[in-house]
Order: sequence, then C-alpha cells, then structure tokens
Amino acid sequence: MPEAIQRATTWEEFLAGIRAAKVSLGNPDVVWFRGQAKESYDLLPSLMRHKEGLAKERILFNEYERSASYLQGRGKTEWEMLNDMQHYGIPTRLLDWTEVLGIAIAFSLFDGQDDTYDSAIYILDPVALNKLSGVVGVKRAPNEKEFGYKSVYWEGRPFHPNYPIAIDSSLHNERMRAQNGSFTVQGMDDRPLDVQASGVVRKVILTSDIKPAAREFLEHANLHPFSIYPDVVGMARHIVRKHLSP
Repeated sequence: MPEAIQRATTWEEFLAGIRAAKVSLGNPDVVWFRGQAKESYDLLPSLMRHKEGLAKERILFNEYERSASYLQGRGKTEWEMLNDMQHYGIPTRLLDWTEVLGIAIAFSLFDGQDDTYDSAIYILDPVALNKLSGVVGVKRAPNEKEFGYKSVYWEGRPFHPNYPIAIDSSLHNERMRAQNGSFTVQGMDDRPLDVQASGVVRKVILTSDIKPAAREFLEHANLHPFSIYPDVVGMARHIVRKHLSP
C-alpha cells in the first residue's frame, strides 16, 4: 500500500504533503485526486464492496439499460450508461477521481460532518497506471470503438485488463463537468487500487485537527454541495448545510 507522505496536523503541512506526493510520483504532467471521508476506507469501487457485486454486474447493468431506455429513450453509449449508474448510486466498477484538489477535499468532508476521524486524499498518476496494462495515455471512453465496456470487461476483447484503467469520460452530465471528473475502471483483480499499483498512487492524510481549516478553504473557494452537485439534490444539501450546520 502507498506510504502516507504525511499525516498533517496543520493546513501548511497538508499542502506540503500534497507537493511531496507529486514529487514522489515524479511530478507527472497530469495527476488526479480522490478524497475519502475516512482514512481507513479501501480504494475500491462500490461494486467490489458488495459481496456478490461482480457476480451481479451484468444483471445490474442490463436492468438499468432496459429501464433507462424506457424512461429516457435510447442513444447513450455503454460508458455513458455506466456513468449514469454511478451518478444514481447503482454499484459499478468505476472509482471517481478529479483533476481539482479542492473538489477532492470537498468530497472528503461532504460525506460526513463528524470531524473526529481522519480523512484521506489520494494522488494518482493515471498515465503511469495505464502503462501497467500496456495502455498509452488516458483512455478516452466512450470515443474508442475498441474499448467497449461490455466487450472488454465481460468478454475480454481485445484484452482482459487485470489492473484498473484510467479513463476520461465524455463529461456528459452537469455533475461530471462541475467536478472535472474522471474514473478508474477496476479490472479483474478485486484488490484495492493502492494495493495493486502502489507505485503510481500516494496518500496524504487529512487529520481531524485541520478539518476546520479545510472547511474555511472550501468556503473561500466557493466550493459547496450546490457548486459540485449542480442539481436539486445538491441545492438542497447546500441550503441545509448553510443554515443548519454547526
């Protein structure tokens, strides 16, 4: 697993830890961030957190595909439908990442108001991750015809990925655009990403001591639930947090 660059106890130490993490990765041109509310959480997508998740992956997708076609009409690609499933809370093999550190910090804090536990920010080199699978650069799903969700992950054509693969989705909904979002797609190995590919990911711990400073940063940066979730759900969360949070 990746060694935590630093267990920061001040905001300055946290930022220094982020810088050190990038240096440790070789200062890649592109880095992705992921915030997790609890430092102890595994770096695993929701499908792998369910005991029978992989066994029921096709059932979940096929039922969503049928239902979504009835409600929304046809026309979306497999990757866009998988993206929507992630958006609506159906377990998938996708793990969310962002190119914006502030958004990752927001995710680590918005998942709960309990500041008594430590959170974590992961820093990923997506290009180096894909090299482990012989993939050049970041996959541009759904624009690559030979990289179909069903053909690759269900049928193993043209290859059967073992490692997670970093993909840049089409940002086809408002949430993805607001979050500068991308994904890693879990491969056949169901272990956490940081266990499989420890050389391409780093972890910086956002301790409970500095969460007040992190929340102040988000306020100054105008990062709140409605700016990150630009829909009715995000608006409602923002109103509650604005007027009722301690």
